[in-house]
Amino acid sequence: MSEKTKERMEIDTGREVFLDSDEPNRPLSRYNQIRFLLNQNNIPVQESWHPPEIKEQSTDRYFEVTIDFAHRPDLISYMYYGTMQLYWVIALANDMIDPIAETSVGKRLRIPDRDYIFQEILFR
Repeated sequence: MSEKTKERMEIDTGREVFLDSDEPNRPLSRYNQIRFLLNQNNIPVQESWHPPEIKEQSTDRYFEVTIDFAHRPDLISYMYYGTMQLYWVIALANDMIDPIAETSVGKRLRIPDRDYIFQEILFR
C-alpha cells in the first residue's frame, strides 16, 4: 500500500477502516455501505457485500422486455430510475444471477418502486 493511500485512511478504535471524504462518493452503487476492515495482518480489506432484501410493494411496476431493451438492464434502470446505475436493483428484485443474459425478450420484470428504493435501500 502506498504512503499516499495510508495517509488517506483513518483507523477507528474498532478494527474498521473508513476512507476520508475526498474519496469518490458513489451513493447509487450497491457497494456504498461496504466498510473497510483490517485483516489479521492489519491490511485493509472490504467486507463482503450482503444484498438487501427488496420487498414487494403495492407500488411496484412490471415491465415486459421488448427487443429494444433485451439484454440491457441498464436501459430499463434508466427508464424507471433516471440512472443506469440501479440495474442491480432490478436484478435483485427478479432473482437474477446474470442480469444481462436473463433480460430477454418477453421476460416480465418487477420494477421496485423508486421511492422505496431510494428511502429504504440506498439511503437508510
